[in-house]
Order: sequence, then structure tokens, then C-alpha cells
Amino acid sequence: MDRRDLMELRKVIKAKDTVIDWIYSIYVDPDNQIAYEGITRLLDLEDSERFRHLAIFAKILGTRIGISTFPEALKAQQESLLDLRSASGTDLYEFEAFRDHLLESYSHTDPYYATLVRVIYDVPAKAGDGRRLEDGDRVYEALLLAICPAKLSKATLGYDVDHVGELDRRWQIGNPSCGFLYPAFSDRGEDRSEVLIYSANPDTEEYLNGLFGIEEEASPVSARAQMNLFGEVLGKLDVSLEAAAEITGAIVDKAADEEGTDLIREDVRKIIEDAGVDTGSFDEVYEDTVGNTPLSITAVAQSQVLVKTDAVTIKVPADKAQLIETRTIDGRSYILIPADGTVTVSGIPVRTDTGNS
Repeated sequence: MDRRDLMELRKVIKAKDTVIDWIYSIYVDPDNQIAYEGITRLLDLEDSERFRHLAIFAKILGTRIGISTFPEALKAQQESLLDLRSASGTDLYEFEAFRDHLLESYSHTDPYYATLVRVIYDVPAKAGDGRRLEDGDRVYEALLLAICPAKLSKATLGYDVDHVGELDRRWQIGNPSCGFLYPAFSDRGEDRSEVLIYSANPDTEEYLNGLFGIEEEASPVSARAQMNLFGEVLGKLDVSLEAAAEITGAIVDKAADEEGTDLIREDVRKIIEDAGVDTGSFDEVYEDTVGNTPLSITAVAQSQVLVKTDAVTIKVPADKAQLIETRTIDGRSYILIPADGTVTVSGIPVRTDTGNS
């Protein structure tokens, strides 16, 4: 499943509510007891509720693959989910096994709202030049799950029945922390050998991994964790400031051309070598630090070169990384950036020509 597939499916879910059939939902309290359980049709919801649910479903289909959205290959089809996909959506009994597994396997401290929906998308045909045609011969059917933690609203003053006082705090359902789409939507059709995992919080990965039998070493890793691993590799090598800036820029350029693809070991080696870094110990460092953990170009790419010292922080756009250099002056090391064009300090335009030669 690639970014193009995701964009198509995300677009029709947001714009055409008819692609969502039934909605099965539960609200679970902090004691892991069901406070609400129900089934409805999306079109039966009030407009405001329908649009808020569609926004939740669209987040599961995030198009920045490798950040919080991860296509994962499966060793076997998920027969129980394929059977559930055929549910009529009229009897809670049909969802009993899925609900019980969720309650047993999903760890939480706050209440949460889980909603499982059936997607039915009549995939339109496309001409050879990419033009969309009216009639197609494919119907894509899938299950989409979103699990949304609830948080207490902030304490605040407000008007209530002829007086101003502190309003009651309520549990508010937030953005999804995890979810999935199965089967995956690949090459504009279903792929039962792949699932799209959404994981905004590493703590939720255990439930999804267990549900789909994903091995720990192949399970999704958050974007922050991937960046930390990449930084740790560079930190164990002899990397100069200029080389680090060049590496950052090279990763950004590669991400622009190959968004969503894996960043394999040889890619990392070449980028580091091109920046002039000695890679004699690279294999040992990479194996000890990253191992088999998958890295995504999108996750590792940073739009800015962030230079930090004990006293200051300097931010430079990645495409201007080549402007950064170091120099020793009178025995002290300095970070230099050309002061070309207009220069401001706290919004104040300043002169940079001090008259010194």
C-alpha cells in the first residue's frame, strides 16, 4: 500500500460518506467496563456527529507513511476479520468475539472510544492516461478501526443557570492513538496479505501486533524512535558539524523523491560516506544500534538543521545546510553562518557591517 492508494481512499472517505456502511462502537471506562455499546449506520448520525467520525477515520489513513502509518505484511490472512467484514451490522452478537479480544488485549488507564466500520468502495476504472471513468468492476471492502483515548476537559469558569461558576468537567474523546485498515488497499484493490497499521503512541502497538501476529522485530516504530536511532548511529561515528548538516540535507532530498520508502542500511552508509564520514566501524555500530528495526525516510528526514550548544540553539532550513561551517578563531571554535540579505534581531532590522576588516 503506497501513498497514492492512501490518498485515494482517504479522499473518498472524507468526501463520500456513503463508502462507510455500519459503525460498531464501544466506550470503555478506566475499569475496563463497557459504558456504551451500539451499532448504527453512518447516514443515520446527525451531520455534526457524522463529520467528526469521518475526521477520525481519515486520520487512520495518514498519507505520511513511516511517521504513524505503517503498511505491514502478514504471514496469514486474518480469517476472523474477513468473516466480521461480512457482518450485517444489525446484531451486537456478531461483534462479541472482537469486542472481548479488545477488552482483554488493549491496555489503558483512561477511558477510550473504539469504533469499527465497514468500508465499501466501488473503485472507478481509470483510462490509460489516468482519467477517471464512471464504471469499474472492483468493489473494495475492508474494516477500519480507530481507538480514541478520552481526556478530562480542563477546569474552567462559565455561565450556568443564573450564575457564573466552575463548569463540570467531562470526558472528551480525542484523536485516535491507534487503529488499522484491513485488508490493505493496494493497486486500487484489496490485499489480504497486508494490513495498514496506525500507531501514534508506541504503548498501543502491543494490541495491534497481537491481533495480526506481527513479530516484535517487524512491528512499527514511532517516528521519534526512528529519529533517535538514526541520531544514535551518527553519534557513535566521528561526524563533524558540517557533515551532520550535509547528511540532514541529503536525507531531506531523498525523502522528497522517495517518500514512504524504507531507509535501508546501504542507503545510510552511502549518505554518510558522501558527507566525508569514516565508515570503518559503521556496520558494527549500525547492527548494535538499529539492527533489524525498519527505518523510514519520511520519519528520519528533518526540515531543519538544528544546532544546539550549551548556550544557544540555531535553526537552519535543511536546503541551506551547506551554509553552516565551523572555524577556530583565536583558539576558540565558532559556528559561522553567512549574514547575507536582511538580518533581524527580535524583529529589529540590524546592520551586520561593523566596519571591521
